[in-house]
Amino acid sequence: MNRKLRESLEAYKDTICITITLLLVGISIASRLSFNGSMFGFDYYLYQPDGAAYTYMALKLTGTSHEIAAREVITWYSLYAEPGSNFSKEFFNADSNPAVWGLVTTRIVYPLLSAPFVGILGIPGMLAIPVISFVLLLYLILWLGKATSNRTLAYLLVVLISISPTTLRWYVANITDGLLATIISIAFVVILRFREQPWSWFLLSFLVVLGSFTRFSLPYWLALSVILMILGKLKLGLFLSVISVVSFVPSLQSMVAVRDKADAFLPVVTGSTLEKVLLLPWSAIRVLFFEFAQLAAIDRVLLILILGAALLSLLHFKALSSRFFLLVSLAGWSIGTLNGTIGVNFRYQLPIIFFACFVLLDRSNFLVSFRPFDKSSTNKVV
Repeated sequence: MNRKLRESLEAYKDTICITITLLLVGISIASRLSFNGSMFGFDYYLYQPDGAAYTYMALKLTGTSHEIAAREVITWYSLYAEPGSNFSKEFFNADSNPAVWGLVTTRIVYPLLSAPFVGILGIPGMLAIPVISFVLLLYLILWLGKATSNRTLAYLLVVLISISPTTLRWYVANITDGLLATIISIAFVVILRFREQPWSWFLLSFLVVLGSFTRFSLPYWLALSVILMILGKLKLGLFLSVISVVSFVPSLQSMVAVRDKADAFLPVVTGSTLEKVLLLPWSAIRVLFFEFAQLAAIDRVLLILILGAALLSLLHFKALSSRFFLLVSLAGWSIGTLNGTIGVNFRYQLPIIFFACFVLLDRSNFLVSFRPFDKSSTNKVV
């Protein structure tokens, strides 16, 4: 087979794969947006309880008054959210509801990005950023597919993730989790392609700040910094850790300002801070068990992907992709442990999905030598 014919066949195959992938992804997103309700006893509503605070903040950023913004959110949730999601005007008052606003006040990125869409579309505009975040995640997986010379598997992973009920449940909803997962994924790509140039330092810093003001994400950033230092990238690792800790300070101050300091972690448990600290090991065990048990019950595809990535990581522990996946997984587990809520269906662990794809793409082709820190690398963004 001559070279031109082979290139033509490759281009034709790529065209077919891209077309089919785009079609399936589009159907998945459209289906998610058109369905708003419960399924198998689980909450698959597009408008989540904590999303009420972000929606209110976005409305305020459009210039809506406190009274009107609160009333619009209350009315909307009574019509389109889970039955029983009844909010009062006191919920939107920081003085009368410090436990909530002490946590969400610094989570300004999602409402800020959503404000233009809310100004045009109304409250449904809150779903624009989640959808964009989901599409960006899928694009980044395709980028990894090209970087690891494994495009076919990348297309398959994109399709599997786009039909994952867990991924769609938390990505396409008026909450911050999907946006954060995509920001961390973009930051990881920046790290892989990092160059000792001012724009690289600035871009990474900007992404860390964005993530930190999206929701609590310090364990993820620290996990990335630890791996970098293990890999000998001491300067970059220290820089990332310092930026992430500094960016976390405003959120810490807001949490400390909460009247009941014990609400800062394990809010589902009643007791003093010391009692909650002693319960953390038990919380870690419960979270790990229930997260995987729930995936086994309602999302076996995602469970197989995660377990497959974990197995490959353990078999190839020294691989770059394995180390990133294992430590990022540990970070996600720690966030779930600190929160302590059982049965949240992998919500706090969404960033792990991208790193699992990295392992599957990298380790499934042992003949490819992917050296992201090699300046001579010819890998380019798709």
